[in-house]
Amino acid sequence: SSHVSCYNVLGESAPSERQVSPEKLYRAALLRSRFADTILKAQEKTLGKIEKQDAERLRLEREEIERRRKEEKARLQAEAKAAEEARRKAEAEAAAEAKRKRELEREAARQALQLMEKTVEINENCQFMEDLDMLRAAPAEQLESFIEEASPDCNSQDGLGSFKFQGSNPLEQLGLYMKADDDEEEEVEPESGPAVVDDDTEEGEID
Repeated sequence: SSHVSCYNVLGESAPSERQVSPEKLYRAALLRSRFADTILKAQEKTLGKIEKQDAERLRLEREEIERRRKEEKARLQAEAKAAEEARRKAEAEAAAEAKRKRELEREAARQALQLMEKTVEINENCQFMEDLDMLRAAPAEQLESFIEEASPDCNSQDGLGSFKFQGSNPLEQLGLYMKADDDEEEEVEPESGPAVVDDDTEEGEID
């Protein structure tokens, strides 16, 4: 066909076994020279379409990669933010729990200290009263020996001095009395004034 023959002429793809006359070779050379620019433009256009298609495909691929990268970055940022919020929440809860425990321990220690102080005070009072009762009920001989050991220089005749616990209340034996609630005013005796001298009595006159 004419298309095949033209292609053979332009592309020089005719079989080598055919004998081509010098005239035809000359005509083919002229055609190639005349349509060289057209052929090159056609080839460039074809290559341009291929490159354009490749460029579009590459652009789409780059956009897809960029989209996935942004999505992955957003996902990682969201996970990091959630982890940070969870960490802060856990730290706040731990701090609140530690504070609550410290307050409970402080309150328990305060109550224990108050109870200890009350117990010590009661025990001391009880021990003091027991010691007084023991001294009150002890025989005089034991008290004398105790006082002599404690105060060898005591010059009291019986060694007891004012230590005589024979009453019912050992505090009263020590001279400790409860003060009455109502303060009674002590009666004050009127002071006797100086003797009044009668001015009318003349000096030397005897009534």
